Amino acid sequence: MAIFAGKYKGTIDDKGRVVLPAAFKKAMGEMKLEFVVLEQNRRTRCVDIHTVEAWEKDVEEFTKDLNPGTDPEDDELMDDYFDNFVTVPVAANGRINIPGELLEYAGLVGKVVFKGMRNSIRLSSEEREERRKVSDAEYLEKLKRLNERKKQKEQ
Repeated sequence: MAIFAGKYKGTIDDKGRVVLPAAFKKAMGEMKLEFVVLEQNRRTRCVDIHTVEAWEKDVEEFTKDLNPGTDPEDDELMDDYFDNFVTVPVAANGRINIPGELLEYAGLVGKVVFKGMRNSIRLSSEEREERRKVSDAEYLEKLKRLNERKKQKEQ
């Protein structure tokens, strides 16, 4: 499975086309990259790009405890969950077409930022990335809180 890290700038053209950064295409290596799965990320108002392999594992994990056949709430949750995804083809040069509703949802126009998020790639507007910058002190504080949570789990 590909591991994505780093931050790269790109441009979406007026038809919603964008080319994956070379570093991310390289990380995918020998994977048969005919399609990717795009996610309307409701937590961040971005578009997350998943390889089909990674997405299938995520879906398996998400659905393993659901019983949509007998539980109406589980059925509704699955319906809502799958509304967030669309599979799109990948051109030989790594170009993908972002559907208009995802472009609008995430405010993707012109300059964009690709960010490796381990098993996925986050695609966001350059403006959003600028607003989201954190100081060194804020980052270190977040790491400290994470370590505290880990210690609590160990106890």
